Amino acid sequence: MKKIIYSFLLVSLLGIAGCSKFLDRKPLDASSSTNFLANQEEMELSLNGVYGAAFWAFPNNTPLLFAVEASTDLAIKRGGNAEDAVAMGDGGPFLVNNALVNTCWSQGFRLIQRANQHLDGMANGKNNVPASTYGRIRAEALVLRSWAYFHLMYMFGDVPWYNKTPAVSEVLGASRTPVATIVAELYKDLDEASAAFATANTQPVIAQGRVNRGVALGLKAKLALLIKDYKTAAAATKAVMDLGQYGLNPSYPNLFLLAGQTANVNREIMFNQAYPTDLLDPQNWAPVISVPRQVTNSQSSHFPTQALVDRYEASDGKRIDQSTVYNRLNPRVNRDNRLRWTIYMPGDTMVYNTLKTPSLPYVQPKEKTIFNIHSNIRRRFNWNTNAYDNVTGNNDWIGAQAAGIQWQVSATGNIGGVGYVWRKYIDSTQYIWEIKTGYILMRYADVLLMYAEAKTELNEIDASVLAAINQVRTRAGQPAITTTNQAELRQIIRRERVVEFAGEGHRLFDLRRWDIYGAANSGPVVGYALDPAVAPANPVFGANEVPDYTTSINQRIRFRNQVRSNANTKYKLWPIPQFEIDANKNITQNPGW
Repeated sequence: MKKIIYSFLLVSLLGIAGCSKFLDRKPLDASSSTNFLANQEEMELSLNGVYGAAFWAFPNNTPLLFAVEASTDLAIKRGGNAEDAVAMGDGGPFLVNNALVNTCWSQGFRLIQRANQHLDGMANGKNNVPASTYGRIRAEALVLRSWAYFHLMYMFGDVPWYNKTPAVSEVLGASRTPVATIVAELYKDLDEASAAFATANTQPVIAQGRVNRGVALGLKAKLALLIKDYKTAAAATKAVMDLGQYGLNPSYPNLFLLAGQTANVNREIMFNQAYPTDLLDPQNWAPVISVPRQVTNSQSSHFPTQALVDRYEASDGKRIDQSTVYNRLNPRVNRDNRLRWTIYMPGDTMVYNTLKTPSLPYVQPKEKTIFNIHSNIRRRFNWNTNAYDNVTGNNDWIGAQAAGIQWQVSATGNIGGVGYVWRKYIDSTQYIWEIKTGYILMRYADVLLMYAEAKTELNEIDASVLAAINQVRTRAGQPAITTTNQAELRQIIRRERVVEFAGEGHRLFDLRRWDIYGAANSGPVVGYALDPAVAPANPVFGANEVPDYTTSINQRIRFRNQVRSNANTKYKLWPIPQFEIDANKNITQNPGW
């Protein structure tokens, strides 16, 4: 059955590449929705096709939401890429035909199309399937359709609403439905799904990559937060917590390793984009584009920013500009453990599996390198001598650009990064080009922090709110918070979401609904110290804790000289793709585009 599932998945991916984006929203031939789904086997196969449409990638094998993360303040993509143009805003140029934006729209509606065909076709065999099984299969499709609409709405605002397979004329004449109207419909769908999962007595996590009752309730909370319906968000997350079926994995790093996901201790991972382990394709290329150029067989193009690094508290639980233990000359030490679990900083030992076969003395097949950006030296572990060698020629050296020895996509290049690379999802037990670790889409830590946020915004702050936040903080080794001040808690929760979920595709949703995208994603993108002996000044944290680097900008890496400009209110939403505007006169463009 696993091979059948992923055959459907691959067919879906090929279909995305082979069809025009607008045609992806047209109904398929009638057989799939009028005479195919006559029994449980056919329904299950059809459901596999819906899951295949939920397997989002951009570009190639990169998880789509990891790509989207590079359009926010937490990351910087290699210059010239679609994600970088989106992040730059007015300086991009960010145009209406941007490939990242078009892909998000097309893949979202492709999933909606597949889910609707499946739901319509199921009616043919309803009497041939046990009621609880029918309800469970229908529930999974309802959740996946809601998943697509959730992402489309925070990215684009009002979008066309289809709750059944539309005729071509309906697609060509569709107009945009208000977000609040769609959310109200999705509430009902997710309530139905939650009840159906319970009736079918499904497992808390049915299987890797499958949605479940917890996901239905968690997604309802996300939709509620989108429209600031905090009462519903609080109730939905509390319902997940009260199930008693989910908890935190005691090991944060294990969440992002294949073995850790297989074990899924305490079922923290509720939903992920799973990759087949019995087939070569597809792979998860989030790790591939994270490996710095000083490492063998590398392809770095997606990097963390200083704005992310400085959101991690010091180990005393205070912001770095308020802490007495934070060391500006050695910012790696005395920090929230999630920093070292998420990001490789200069001086860290990086471990990768870069070749399938050993290439001694440095690859066996793991490669250990001390991350170095301040000299033309690669510090490589020699497996023959069990010591580190200094090897001349470092593509990530801050002087490499002037020396003309790098293709300019290094960790410090003029179209590369600012001195940091991702550690999250790096799994040295797997060959880097064939990573099968699932990309996490929802986990229990998100439920806890959404609950705390909803209760805080309602100003219903009690012990349960602090307990939810402190569960997440305690795992990271951070001191418990005790404040019950609403404004202080709001900022703590927002900071927790940054450092807990960095690289996991949540940031754009958070920035949009908090209405701080323009403030957070404007200004110069800076990085690590140019001279490790000269400690850059701390940033000045303004409203919403957005860091300002004016006082230290000349002490930091910024070879790209990138200044983002997203203050224009039009960037509160992405533009509707031009192919939709051209095809349907009833589809209006978002303001300012």
